[in-house]
Amino acid sequence: MSDRPNYRLSPGQTESLVSRMLHEMADRLEANRPDRILTAVGRIASIQVTTMSPLLARALRAKAPLITKPITRREYAALLREVAAGPAAQPSTQERVTDLHRLADQDYDEATPARESHRDDAHPVPYTAEDAEARTNTAED
Repeated sequence: MSDRPNYRLSPGQTESLVSRMLHEMADRLEANRPDRILTAVGRIASIQVTTMSPLLARALRAKAPLITKPITRREYAALLREVAAGPAAQPSTQERVTDLHRLADQDYDEATPARESHRDDAHPVPYTAEDAEARTNTAED
């Protein structure tokens, strides 16, 4: 066995640190020139300023949203805070399934025809030969 210390972080520790660092990045972006445009290079620079750990920098790059269009530093800070909030702000899978079932029930109820409508009234059928003869006579006139 090696006498070297183990500096690995557990997944829970990594998530906690990344969340804290995302908040730090957001604070720094809002404190310094918040109305300036942030570029993709600025995003990478902000990550490198936040941590020197290659593992944490990789985790930050994975979590920090990519910059695909012009965005101010303040707007990007808001995005970072949303990401740092994590999935707790989003509904759980069970809540989403319940909502989908409710919507499906509503759609089904709206799509079904009214139960009291009678199809017999739509196309009257002659019940006797006299009725059939009367109908053909009126059609010929």
